[in-house]
Amino acid sequence: MDQRLANKWWRLNHLYFIKDKSQKLVQFKLNKAQKHFHENKVLRNIILKSRQLGFTTYETIDAFDDVLFNRNYDALFIAQDLDTAKDIFDNKISLAWQNFKLKDLYIPYLDSARKIKLGFGDNTFSSITVDNSGRSGTYARLHITELDLVVKQRPDKAREIIEGSIPAVPTTGRVDIESTAQMSEGRFYDMFWEAWERKEIKYPVEFKGHFYNWQWDEEIENTAIENELPYEFREYQKQHNLTDKEITFYWLKWISLEKDWQALKREYPTTPDEAFSGVGNKLFDNEKLGQFKIETGERRGDWFIYDKYKLGHRYGVGCDVGAGIGQNSSTIIVWDFTPAKPKVVAEYINNKIAPDLFAFEIKNIGEEYKLPIVAVERNNHGHATISKLREIYPERYIYKDDKDRLGWETTVVSKPKMMYDFNTAVNEELVDIPSRRLVSEMRRYDKEDLRVAKKDIDPDITQHWDLIMAAAIGFQMKTELDNKAEVSIYKPQGTGYNKR
Repeated sequence: MDQRLANKWWRLNHLYFIKDKSQKLVQFKLNKAQKHFHENKVLRNIILKSRQLGFTTYETIDAFDDVLFNRNYDALFIAQDLDTAKDIFDNKISLAWQNFKLKDLYIPYLDSARKIKLGFGDNTFSSITVDNSGRSGTYARLHITELDLVVKQRPDKAREIIEGSIPAVPTTGRVDIESTAQMSEGRFYDMFWEAWERKEIKYPVEFKGHFYNWQWDEEIENTAIENELPYEFREYQKQHNLTDKEITFYWLKWISLEKDWQALKREYPTTPDEAFSGVGNKLFDNEKLGQFKIETGERRGDWFIYDKYKLGHRYGVGCDVGAGIGQNSSTIIVWDFTPAKPKVVAEYINNKIAPDLFAFEIKNIGEEYKLPIVAVERNNHGHATISKLREIYPERYIYKDDKDRLGWETTVVSKPKMMYDFNTAVNEELVDIPSRRLVSEMRRYDKEDLRVAKKDIDPDITQHWDLIMAAAIGFQMKTELDNKAEVSIYKPQGTGYNKR
């Protein structure tokens, strides 16, 4: 056999045919984005992408090559619906097979509407299948296309794919997920950001995050420069250091999308933050959120500690109380208000702890930071937490409203105020937030969520805003402390608490 056939790179660039954007039959050759991914992939990959970069085409050809040149190798492609699955099979896989020059080396065992199974003449077989959901069996390779669209349209199917199909692939097998952004919450969103922000992969089941924006499109080189661009595009060019060809290409995409800015960011994002900011009407500026320096923190069970107590510093604590039944979480955010930029120094999140036991977590962290003011949301389950907390924590350090009621009440009036106060501090770069989990919630928080005091719980949407609520309530304690004539400062060598 020709020695070149042992080289996968050579095979990919010489043996397969595809239809290009003008529907002409051409020999497949990896483009710039495909080549970069091919050289940087691992066994588990999740790709956030711009339109028209050819990732689905690459994945079908690359997987089909694995099937053709490995015995007992089964690959599965999952598309968002049956029509898309049939289109991928007919116009990519079946087309590649029909134009494959080495077909005589194989024995066709099955060629159905969405599956090709081939024999090698020695009782070994390999196959590739395209479907719209996971199937029973073990696959050496799994590809999921447009997962975020599946999450949006069929969250039950998305859960089946993520919890059923992915774990069925052995750790030595390969799983690739690629999608454009469709939602600012949900499983794809969470999986991408966790992978993207992961510093290193320690285990073979961990995903590596990849982002390919519109600047990878090779058509940019053929774009004729337009000098008379709108002002906002010139400003955008400066902001992202774009060439004249790039900004012209970007402007033409805007024109093609009927000047829809939201669609432009979603379909042709420049940054990962922008990809998700193109869906919904977000409260927080994603560019500002991207400037926070994320820290790992010290992990203590359900706690993440970013800075320990510092003598003489003023602290405030915000708490959001969950039911403790595995849905929305009970959360705590500790703020240090003494630095020029108030900083989140500790956080807690647990969706199983009972409301009364949650009070002990508040007490313990309060004692660690020398009795700061603590604001517990008293809505719903918060009453049980407050009732227990007043037994075990000095009541003078539990927030009271102007009616002398313990706890913070979130209403359709107080919620917009505290969220916009928090938002203003973020946009004006007045706070320091090192928490990946909190920033992740802030990225997908929509202005529509300001209209209700509490969001209905949907187990398929990780949109409970528990850390945001604790952070915003806790941030209100800065005003509370600033307005107090007397502030207690803990002095361990003195008599306890002195007035200042």
